[in-house]
Amino acid sequence: MIFTSISFLAFFLIIYSIYWLLPSYRSKKICLLFASMFFYASWNLGFFLHFLLMIVMNYWIVLHVYRTGAKKYLVLAVVLNLINLGFFKYFYFFTEIVSDISGLPLLQSLKSSSFKIILPLAISFYTFQILAFTVDVYRKKFQQEIGLFDYTVFIMFFPQLIAGPIMRPEDFIPQLKGEEKLSLDSQYKGMFLIGVGVIKKVLIADNLAFIIDPIWVKPEDYSGLTCLLAFHAFSWQIYCDFSGYTDIARGVAFLLGYQIPENFKAPFLATSPSECWQRWHITLSSWMRDYIYIPLGGSRVAEARHHFNTIVTFTLGGLWHGASWNFVIWGFYHGCILSVERLGKKFSLDKILPLSSSKFFGWLFTYHIFIWGAGIFRTSSMGDFLIMAKAIFANTPGKVVLTETVGYLCFFALLLQIIEYKNRKLTLPMQKIKVILMPLAYLLLIFLVGLLGVGSKEFVYFQF
Repeated sequence: MIFTSISFLAFFLIIYSIYWLLPSYRSKKICLLFASMFFYASWNLGFFLHFLLMIVMNYWIVLHVYRTGAKKYLVLAVVLNLINLGFFKYFYFFTEIVSDISGLPLLQSLKSSSFKIILPLAISFYTFQILAFTVDVYRKKFQQEIGLFDYTVFIMFFPQLIAGPIMRPEDFIPQLKGEEKLSLDSQYKGMFLIGVGVIKKVLIADNLAFIIDPIWVKPEDYSGLTCLLAFHAFSWQIYCDFSGYTDIARGVAFLLGYQIPENFKAPFLATSPSECWQRWHITLSSWMRDYIYIPLGGSRVAEARHHFNTIVTFTLGGLWHGASWNFVIWGFYHGCILSVERLGKKFSLDKILPLSSSKFFGWLFTYHIFIWGAGIFRTSSMGDFLIMAKAIFANTPGKVVLTETVGYLCFFALLLQIIEYKNRKLTLPMQKIKVILMPLAYLLLIFLVGLLGVGSKEFVYFQF
């Protein structure tokens, strides 16, 4: 079920009504667990059973890590979950690499067979969440032993299940131990976040996608200026799409009395690449830092090894996004950019190049670094990316798609990002104003969605 669909609205209204009518906190958690199970099973019953099996197996491993602290159980968890992820997500990708190296037509014979591997919904996100839990228990960062029931609720919590944010046990488990009461403040925060998320997704991201998707399908037909527009517009599209999902997920969680982490803090206002990554997909960036970068040695190593650690971490982060070379190159690209940024600071290039110390120049540089990376991320092949890059720099002629709508949508997205940065604590007006304005805002939002919506599109990160 897509968050912006009528089916999800009906599902959530039923769950919300039942949830707050139940008398005890335990009955509320049971309702939450069954809602999460139904949410996933409605996509595919077979993969739901597979997901349950992975949860039970990992819980058994976590119990042994709790009680023995033995490293072999941590290794077992890593191997089990990476094999599960690798088989479903990377089987064809790795088979293609083996085929290219060996010269054997393995991939062609596999693709021609009737057996097809389907990617389970949310496998990347739940794998990282499961691994983070097990590693934190092993490191004794989280020492509170919990039952299978609470563990399953944590892993399956439906608002963030499909596309994050990736939660750590300390983000959520303590909330399962307290008695949550219906709070007007949390309800208004939830409604506010959902409203902002729907605006980002339905009114901005989906409309941008409708305009620029044809450009990415056949880029050789379009002018250099139009290709440049596609780079910029896709950057804003994916921001509004993904941060919109996160806003709705956090809003739904608030309405149920829970808080889940922020995932975006106005990344396009960052003035350096490292700051951008502290604001973009925050829970994934921090996951890669804590479970890949630091175990590799982090920054407490020789300078050359530090650069190696940075590039490897981001390259693996790119591979996590998808079984395709453009994702690997995208991760490698950002790792190299961060490495160059560190070298610049080390050799005090800001003193040699005064412009680099300017916040405006830093913002301009960071933004354009990001949009070129977004082009690598979005393209179906590096060949298409090179075609678009050549068209941009040579300003080649071709079809032109320059509409005022794109400019308006990107400008509106920028305003939302400024609001996101300024309103990070979700401070809302006084109680009486909220009571009056919130219903009016939702009526206006429904009208705008009906007027300007182009249909319910799947969220971009559902494919990962």
